[in-house]
Amino acid sequence: MRQAPSLLREFERIATLGVPERVSLSPEQAVPIGYFCPYVPEELLHAAGALPYRLLGDTINPTHASTHLPPNCCHLVKSSLERLLTGELDFLKGVIFSHTCDTMQGLSDIWAFQKRLPLHFDFLMPSNLASERARPYLRAEIERLKAFLEKHLQPIPEDRLGESIHLFNQIREKIRTLYRLRRRAPRSLTGVALAHILRAGFVMDRSLYLERLTELLRDLNDMEEARWDAVPIYLTGNMVHPPGLIATIEEAGALVVHDRLCSGARFLHLVTREDLDPLNALAERYFSSFLCPTKHSGPEAHVETLTKEVEETGARGVVFLLYKYCEPHFFDYPDLRKALEAKGIPTLLLEVDDPTTSHGQMKTRVQAFVEMLSSL
Repeated sequence: MRQAPSLLREFERIATLGVPERVSLSPEQAVPIGYFCPYVPEELLHAAGALPYRLLGDTINPTHASTHLPPNCCHLVKSSLERLLTGELDFLKGVIFSHTCDTMQGLSDIWAFQKRLPLHFDFLMPSNLASERARPYLRAEIERLKAFLEKHLQPIPEDRLGESIHLFNQIREKIRTLYRLRRRAPRSLTGVALAHILRAGFVMDRSLYLERLTELLRDLNDMEEARWDAVPIYLTGNMVHPPGLIATIEEAGALVVHDRLCSGARFLHLVTREDLDPLNALAERYFSSFLCPTKHSGPEAHVETLTKEVEETGARGVVFLLYKYCEPHFFDYPDLRKALEAKGIPTLLLEVDDPTTSHGQMKTRVQAFVEMLSSL
């Protein structure tokens, strides 16, 4: 059995490399299909014999993409299109877009026009989840995606889809345990290490990923607890666990006790019931909790969800990590900040263009925020 440091280095290497390796793919999961958002049901892709490959944004100077996009697009959109245009994503069999923000919908059209990948699908997630029509609409969309995958990949029998749902539920439970471990014994798993683990999980064969998570938890649970005298903070926003920014936050003397980032604990809210028809279960999970501001679940859902989680984790402050130009998240930000500060919870907004190059500029602001929290 490998020890935790070795496993952590493996996760870091895979997360940094950012492409699926043939040696880490089982034969039945060797067809990478790209996607951007948790609203795409990964379980369907997996059951169809594909490797769900999440596009997370990279450090790339968008010299090609800038000729296709207006300047007010987020880094995820710009960097992903740049990778497509330079051929770095030619290993993908196709891509699944989900109906989220206006910019992402525009990117889907631009992406399809390039004709670089064989498969392209728009998953039209309903925007108003509070509508009585949303459930049947989403169920129909999931069936449409299933039919598309079956046409181009392989049949998805109910038992195989059930197995994929079970696999992803197991992965979520392991990640939930990692979050609990972070709060109990933070020195055994840094925030940067957790970021690498999460990012690696979006490009690895998921069965192998579950094995590695199980090994890692076994090793970490054997370690002695080492307390960390740090200021507990909560991260929220649309970013996908930028290791550099998380390192800056923890180096300032803070401990990230929980998050609501697009690549982190939001994933835990997508646990799928295994006692229902699989397609109904995949649809129903999106109505069980508020995920992000691109969907409407009620006028106070975003406020209630965030404030409850912050209070439950004991965070003394909240850092908003937001890509520049992300209208849905910035529309919600004033309400969230007001609600948190009404409860005496200070906030800090970090508006980021490229998260891999911006952390130096943020260092002073983060240090001042942590020092302020320390004095409360």
